[in-house]
Amino acid sequence: MPGDSREDAAVREVTERLKSAYAGRRTAQEIEAAVGKAYHHLRDRPVRDFVPVLVERRARRILADLPDPSEMD
Repeated sequence: MPGDSREDAAVREVTERLKSAYAGRRTAQEIEAAVGKAYHHLRDRPVRDFVPVLVERRARRILADLPDPSEMD
């Protein structure tokens, strides 16, 4: 993920926060994919200050839209 080191660190923190929030409900791979997809969507935005917050919000929506693994039996 391109960006400055502060933004990269903030996005990594978002990823770790989501892994904790979705522990047992989503795999690390699903979370990383959601964060990557959310970050990719914002990559060309000129104002970078809010990218981590926007990435987290978008990733949460992506994760919420995934099928619930407990209902897939």
